[in-house]
Parts: sequence; C-alpha cells; structure tokens
Amino acid sequence: MKGESLKKLRIFAASPSDVASERGKLETIVALLKPMADYLGLTLEVVDWRAVVPDARRPQQIIFDQLKPTSWDIFVGILWHRFGTPPGAKDNMGKDYLSGTEEEFRTAYELWKQYGKPRIVLYRCTRGLPYDVDPDQLKRVREFFKIIEDAKGDYPTLYQAFDTTEAFERLWLDNLQKLLTEYGEHSKTPITLEVAQVLAPKIPNNIPRRAAFFGRIKEMDVVMRALDPSDRTWGVIVDGIGGIGKSAIAIEAAYRAQGAGLFDAFVFVTAKQNILEPSGIRELNPPVHTLDEFLNETTRIVGQPGIAKLASEEKRRALLDAFHTMRALLIYDNLETLSKEEQEAMADFLRELPQGCKAIITSRRRGGEGAVWLRVEELDWDAARSIIKNEMARDIGLANKLRLAESRWQELYVETNGSPLALVHTLGVMRVRAALTFDAALAMLQNKGKGKVALSGQSEETTPLQRFVFQEARKELTTNDRAALGALSFFTPSTTFEAWMQVANLSRTALEATIDRLSALSLVDILAGQERYALHPQTRTFVRNELLADENIKRETGMRFARYWVEYSQRFGGWGKENYKTYDSLEAEWESLNTASQLLWQFSGVANDSAKNDDAARLLVVLASALSSFLPFSGRWDEHIKLSSRAYYAANTSDTWRNTGWRAFDVAWMYYKRARTQDASAWLKRSEEAWKHGGTQGDHATAFRLGGLIAQQRKQFDEAERLLQEALNIRLTLNADREVAFVLISLAHLAQEQKNYRSAEKYFLEALELGKKAGDIATQASINSYLGELNVERRRWSEARKSFERAMPMAKEVGRVELIARIQYGLACVHEAAGRADLALPLAQEALKIYERLQHRNLEEAREMVERLERRLKEEE
Repeated sequence: MKGESLKKLRIFAASPSDVASERGKLETIVALLKPMADYLGLTLEVVDWRAVVPDARRPQQIIFDQLKPTSWDIFVGILWHRFGTPPGAKDNMGKDYLSGTEEEFRTAYELWKQYGKPRIVLYRCTRGLPYDVDPDQLKRVREFFKIIEDAKGDYPTLYQAFDTTEAFERLWLDNLQKLLTEYGEHSKTPITLEVAQVLAPKIPNNIPRRAAFFGRIKEMDVVMRALDPSDRTWGVIVDGIGGIGKSAIAIEAAYRAQGAGLFDAFVFVTAKQNILEPSGIRELNPPVHTLDEFLNETTRIVGQPGIAKLASEEKRRALLDAFHTMRALLIYDNLETLSKEEQEAMADFLRELPQGCKAIITSRRRGGEGAVWLRVEELDWDAARSIIKNEMARDIGLANKLRLAESRWQELYVETNGSPLALVHTLGVMRVRAALTFDAALAMLQNKGKGKVALSGQSEETTPLQRFVFQEARKELTTNDRAALGALSFFTPSTTFEAWMQVANLSRTALEATIDRLSALSLVDILAGQERYALHPQTRTFVRNELLADENIKRETGMRFARYWVEYSQRFGGWGKENYKTYDSLEAEWESLNTASQLLWQFSGVANDSAKNDDAARLLVVLASALSSFLPFSGRWDEHIKLSSRAYYAANTSDTWRNTGWRAFDVAWMYYKRARTQDASAWLKRSEEAWKHGGTQGDHATAFRLGGLIAQQRKQFDEAERLLQEALNIRLTLNADREVAFVLISLAHLAQEQKNYRSAEKYFLEALELGKKAGDIATQASINSYLGELNVERRRWSEARKSFERAMPMAKEVGRVELIARIQYGLACVHEAAGRADLALPLAQEALKIYERLQHRNLEEAREMVERLERRLKEEE
C-alpha cells in the first residue's frame, strides 16, 4: 500500500469513568493491530471527549462539533454501573437525555439507521459491584440495557458481556480483528489465514492487572531464579491449598520479569471457575477446562488462531514453532482442573519450550517434571499486617473499625490461618457490612453461634470461604481419602505413618496410595526429614466441618484416635524409678495425648455418677493413670489437675474403687504442692473414702503420708508426726524401700520446719541410702536438693553448694521440672550469700519462670529474691 494515502478509520469511545481500565485497552489493541491496518491501507484512531479543545457552550455539543458524529466509523460503548452526567439536552421527543453517553449512543444509532455507519459495538461489564455504588446510576444503566434488549423497540442492539479487564481486552481484540477482516473483504484486500498469522500482534501481553503484593520474599526468590534464562528448567510449579496466594505470586513474578526485560510476550490463561467476593462465591465462565482448551487459548493470545484448528499433536508442534520467534512467559493458572494424564501431557509440552521461553504453573495439585517446585505455605505476620493497612487505605469505614482494634490485628491473622484470601475476604466483608464489627468478624471466622460446635471448636457449618478453597478437592476424594483425612484431622500438629494408619483403619498399602493422592492435591503436608504428616489448619477445619459432619463417623474415628493414644501412654508412661527415660516419647506427642483426653471426656458424657459411654470413661481413667507421673514431672500441673479430676468422676461411674481413690489423690497432691491446703484436704478425703471400699495397705499409707504433709502446712505438727509415723510403719511392714524413702523425706521436712536439723539430716541420709539401694536416680536427686536446702537454712554454704551440684546433673537426666527449679533457687541462695548477685540473678529468674508456670507454693519467695537481686545489681552499677 506504499505510495497510497491511508484511509482513516475513526473509533469513537463512549464510556463513563468506572470503566477507565477498559477504555485504556482500546488504544492498546489498536496499537497491536497496526500491522493489519497498515496492510489494509488504514489508520486507526480512537477518540473521545478528551480529544476536544475546551470551549464555552454546552459540553456535549462541543464534543459533537469537534468530533463530528458523521466522521465516526465505529462507535464503542462500555457500561458498568455508572451512566454518566445529564448533558442538558432533549431528544426528538422532548425528553431529557440522562447522560452524555446516552446522547452519544442515540446520535450514533440514528446515523447508522440513515447511512449504515458507524458500526455500533456495545459492551457490558458484569463484575461484582463496588461497595459505594450509586443506586440511581445503576438503575439507569439497567434501564438502558432493557431498552436495547427489546428487539421490537426503537434501539435494538446486540452487546457482549465481560467480567474482567482481561476478558474485555480479549473481546475487543477479537471484534476489531473481525471488523478489519470484513473491511478487507469489502475493499478487495482479503486477509487470508497465512496473512493473518503474519499480521497478528507480535508481542502479546494479557497479564492481569498488578495488585498490591506483600511478603513472600523467599518464594519470589525461588520463582525469579527459575525464570532466569541461565536456569535449565522450563519454569516453576507453584502449588498449595486454595487461597494461599499462588496466583498472586505468579502475576507478581510476571511483572518483575517484565521489568527485568526477561521476556517480550506474556500469556496468561486461567481455568479459575469462580471468585470469592464479600457477598459470596461468584461463578465465572472460564474459557478453558482441558489441556486442548489451554493450548487453543494460548494460540489466540499469541495471535495464531489458525493453529487451534489443527489436530492435537500438530497443534502442540505448531505452537512450539511459534514460540521460536518470541521470548514468552506462559502463566497457566489453576491447572488442577486438568486430569492427571493431561497435566503430564502439559509438562511434556512445557519441557519442549524453546530456549528463552519459560512457564509458571499454579495448581492445588502437585505434579510435573523438569521444573522448580514451590510449595506455598502460610503468609507471615508482617505481610498480613501490610495487607490490613493496604485495605484500610482503600476505605475509611474499614479503617475506622480496624483502628479501634489495632492491638488485636494478630487475632485476625491467626483465625485466617495465614491465608491471604481468607484475610482479604474477611476485610472485604467488614467493608461492605457496616454493622460487622471486628469482634463479629472474628466470630464469623470461628463460626461462633452457628451450628453445632465440632471437636476442634469450629462450627460444622461450611463457610463460603471453605467451599471456595476446597471446591475442586471435594470432587476428587475417594472413600479412603476421606477416612485418612478424617483421622489426620485429630492429630496436632502432626503424626507418624503408623499412628495415622491405625486411626484411619486402613491397610499400609491403602494409606500409602492415599497419601500420594492427598499430597498431590496439596491437602496433606509431608514434613521433610521427619517422616511425619500434617494438615494445614484451614484444611483441618474443612475436614471437621464436612468430612466429619456425621456424628457416628466422628465418634468412631475419635475413639480409634483416643484408644491409640491410651495404648501409647501405657507403653511410655507409668510410675517407676526409670520411667522418666521414656518420657521424651510422651513429650513429643503431648498435643495429641491432650486431645485424646479431651475427646474421651466429651465422649464419656459423665454426669451425676453415670456415663453415656462406659468405654470412653474407662479409657480416660487408664490414660490418667498412665500419665500420672509424666505430667507433674514435665511441669504440667494444670493439665494433671484437670485430667485427674475428670478421671476421678469417670472412675466413679465405671471403674474400681482403687482407681477412683488414686485419681482423687493425684489432684490432692497437686493442690498440696501449690499450698492450696483446703482443696488438698477435700480431695484427700475423696481419695480416702474410695480406698475405704477398695484400697490396699499401701494406698492407706499413701493417704496417711499426704495427710501428715497437709497437717504440717496447717502447723499441726503433732498430728503431722502421728500420721507420718503411721505411714512409715505400714511401709516398713510391706518392705517397700522406695516408698519408705518417701515417708522418711516427709519426716525430715517436718523435723526441719521445727528446727530439729540433726533429725532432719538423719532422715534425709537414711532415705538417700534407700534411694541408692533401689537405683532410683530421681529420688537421689530430690534428696540431694533437700540436703542443700537444709544446709542453706543452717548457713553451711559450702556443703549446700556441693549438694545442689550433685543433684543438678541427676535432675536434668530425669527431667523433672520442679526439681530443676528448686536446685536453681538453692544455688541462687548460695551465690547471694557469697555476694555474687550477678551469678544468683539468672538462676533465680529461671526458677521463677518455672514456679510461675506451676503456681508453686514457693513462688513468692522466688519473686522476692529476683526483685532483691535486681535492686542490688542496680545499686552496684
């Protein structure tokens, strides 16, 4: 067409301010189609009111005078929820135009009826409405479309709908290409398939709009390294549960790659079927569902639509050939809609990408070879806080709500389990619901007050957020998958294969197969190097709410879980001189043991000396008995009191008098250690009452000993002596050396409190010999610490220090928390007496921390020592 004057094709754009992004895409597509226009001898010009020189008159008339409607070849109208400002003119019926856009449309329509031009192309945006939508403007838009939808009306017009800027861009590109092709046919310059491929836009770029992006520094480093031309992989696979931010990472990476000049072309194809909005889940109409559709959409975006008509293998080869001419980044989003076979075929296709091309795949399903794999986990707190601040900046009402609760923002982060989608969704609901307070939003996340409360404390009502996140996974779960997930939901924070297998009631082979599936679906985390398995908190909530909604299934699974941990506690717990050697196993699984105790209490239904489930009540008693030494040793005094008191009530309904008495005794002992004398006495009476019906001589001796200690706390020394001697006589008769040592220790403490130091020392040394004879490290450690305390009281500092130093390694070997604190406190006393406040203070502070957690009877003494030492060190500065 060289040497010939080019004909101008004028495109007039009519669009209110709410579709500014779409308006901007008009020029973008025109620029991309310039080669095709040049071939046809055309220049494409997009104009609107902004091209007008200001003047004094009615604004719309100025627009018409300068941008003469008779010069328009194409009229493009774009409407969403705004209709525009009344132009101050009337139509030929004497009725006021409601907006300049309406006057422009009607003018164009009348010209089209008379002269066959301009070509009228209308688009309607259907995406969700903003919170501040003007209802009058929206009403006018809807009335306008009713008018043009009337085939028998004055302005019947066909329009196309879109829901995103990217969808509009695709529509406009497709429509304008077709219009140019039509022009070529009329002007005897037809555009053949071969010519169309040559003239197609050479630099496609349909990346979605860039959004604010926070955190994910390590993740972005991984992605950008994978996109670097020097990396030999075809790209990166980003996987994780729904709503964790996979698509956001991919889009941000594309923009960073664009800024770094790594690629010329950017292709974004998504299979996302719906989006989550504050009002709920909104269905989308994705162009792709299969591998073939992914490739077809790719060919369209890169301007090679003819390739889509080829057979599958030829199509892939032709598309790969097309990529030889460009440095392209492919972003394939939500690939989990593809079957496993199609995902493998996709990976094969991507492995053959030419040098200079890369791909990012996002999926809730793990798969694909030849790429870097990135598993996306919870967002960190700093990034979450930045999201909150960003959302506040967008809306003053939301900002006011959140500003009042700033000190509690982290609660919101915790309840959303580090999911950016959950966080933004919650903030969005707060924004659109004026009455929704911060506390109400938290309750919404927790589902408080709705439905029956599940074992996890979550409601069994599935939320829109859960439905959105797990919609694809729900479709693919087999019976074994459901059983495995239901079982794993009880384990916190993780578990071993063996434990999971037993609770799920699956064979080894079946569980191995389902683990592969669940891991591929990003529903189960396999903890690297630990051979343990875990659920994301959000997945656990989904499982509890949906897969365990049936009470019978929940109870059966819960009972298998509890039974497993009761047997585990019997294997590694108990009371004996060397049982502490297995306590590490209990420590490692404490959270699951604690969950088991709560389940058994709930399932037992104990009330009014009866139980709804005798088996659960019996197992609760067994669990409490097995943990009766571990809990006080590990410093879990609160947990010991709660479990033992529940087990006492459960034993009252379904167990022996002896077990009933022991569980009451455990509670009494803890209250004695806390100097809660009245509570200790009350629980000891319950213990003695039970043992009257079924206790042994040894049990009665145990009761006498604690009774003597309680009397000593009350300063009833004669009564204390009588009861302790009674206990000693029984123990001597039974030839129980270890238990004799315990009574001797109690007699020593009684003598020490009465300043009878020689008798106290004699009792301690006799007990120490028995401890050595029995090979009882724990007892020897305790007695050495008591001798240290006795020597502190007698101001024999050197002997005291030696006793404490002998006791410490034994105490650490045993791991008895209270004993370690007592030795630390004793050594602090020794250092303080020597004038070394600098050495004493750290020990006293460590002891105080433990005593505070235990609510120990010596808590105030330790606190006073710390304050005293701190003052002394300040004075010495």
